[in-house]
Amino acid sequence: QQNLTCAICLSVFTEPVMLPCGHWFCRHCISESLNGQPLCPICREYVPAREALLTSHVLKSLVEKTHLKLQYRLDREEASGTDALATSEAKFLCPDHDEKLKLYCITDQQLACVICRDSQKHESHKFKPVNEAAALVRAHLQNLVQKLSADSEALERLVQSQREEVDSTKRQSGELKSLISSKFEEMYRFLRKRAQELTGKVNSDEEAGLNKMTEKLRDMEAAITENRKLEETVTSALQIQDNERFLKMWSMEEEAMAVMCSSMPKGGDLQVQKTELSLGPYESHLQLFVWKEMLQVVTPREERLLLKNDQTSLMVSQDQGSATFCHYHNKQNKQTYGHLDSPSTRSANALAGKHYWEVYVGQHSDWHLGIAKCYLKHTSGTYKVYTLGCASAAPAVQGKPPKIGIYLNCPRKELSFYDADNMVHIHTASLANVSFPVSPFFKLGNSCHDPLIVCRY
Repeated sequence: QQNLTCAICLSVFTEPVMLPCGHWFCRHCISESLNGQPLCPICREYVPAREALLTSHVLKSLVEKTHLKLQYRLDREEASGTDALATSEAKFLCPDHDEKLKLYCITDQQLACVICRDSQKHESHKFKPVNEAAALVRAHLQNLVQKLSADSEALERLVQSQREEVDSTKRQSGELKSLISSKFEEMYRFLRKRAQELTGKVNSDEEAGLNKMTEKLRDMEAAITENRKLEETVTSALQIQDNERFLKMWSMEEEAMAVMCSSMPKGGDLQVQKTELSLGPYESHLQLFVWKEMLQVVTPREERLLLKNDQTSLMVSQDQGSATFCHYHNKQNKQTYGHLDSPSTRSANALAGKHYWEVYVGQHSDWHLGIAKCYLKHTSGTYKVYTLGCASAAPAVQGKPPKIGIYLNCPRKELSFYDADNMVHIHTASLANVSFPVSPFFKLGNSCHDPLIVCRY
């Protein structure tokens, strides 16, 4: 009865319901309590307003049975004292031998009398006095209660940790979605601006060409008008049949000069004005050149990749953004090492930073790429990943990528490999057992003499 008591009304449960924290109350009692303050009355954990209050049918059945026992007990107490005492004493008599139940059968887990102990029914069974048996059972139940309590606390801690992970995942998802949206919006702005600039150039060239062609068209139309007017004048003169009158008309010097000048052909002097609209190389390779220009909007965090090698075959670019490694005919494998000179990789206790570099392996059939204690190995078409000297499952790689992308995620302690041409994922290795800081690692065989090129981003 004590375990079936509501902590609010201090009575046996009426329609028991469970909160998300695991505590039980009467439906009416907890509803009234949550209306005032949405917290569990026992552990003070927040209870969402729309959280469903679940009814336990098993606990409800136990409560109903407890109610029946309590009612039965009250009814018996109302009976006469003599009858009640007789009934109480009868409950503790052996139904087979009418003896007091002073023993407890450990084997059958039931009360027994001294005659039962010697009967064939309980032959070879183990018995204990009622007091001792009750003490043992109480101790066992107390131990069970302690274990259940400890298990419940552990479960509550797990629930809290799981809820924190859920919140963390939602927060990370929101941050990544925001990052994607902002970066793509930045590229959209660049593309829209570039499209407006190229469209403006076409419009400007079109306007300039149309102005020239319109001016030329006006000159041609004026020449046509002048020719037709002169044609009418000459035709009228030719219609004069009187020779004296005809010659007198053209005898005037000024009019004769005007006729001679006007009679000069103009069709050969005027030419059709043409305008060729062109975007140059953008016209046939628009996407390629705009993609090259769009590289200016790609602004990852600057990471210094310093390549160190005492061999003269290593050539580093002036901006230290790439390095080329060429080797010559000899029997030794050439190796080159790099170091990510970033504060984020100097302390294993304060890991931060994400690093990406690409390696152009060309036609090399034997190479190792990654970091010193975790690298991707390629030998004659076979790929394997080694971490601390142990090989993992061979990753499936389509074709033979000429360029390998390497992504080091220090916070997650992960090293990932990609086909850098299309960013197809090859493998991700865990660096949980690798000590930091780490350094990039490159190793070439002698099967090919193409240079190995490293670029940082």
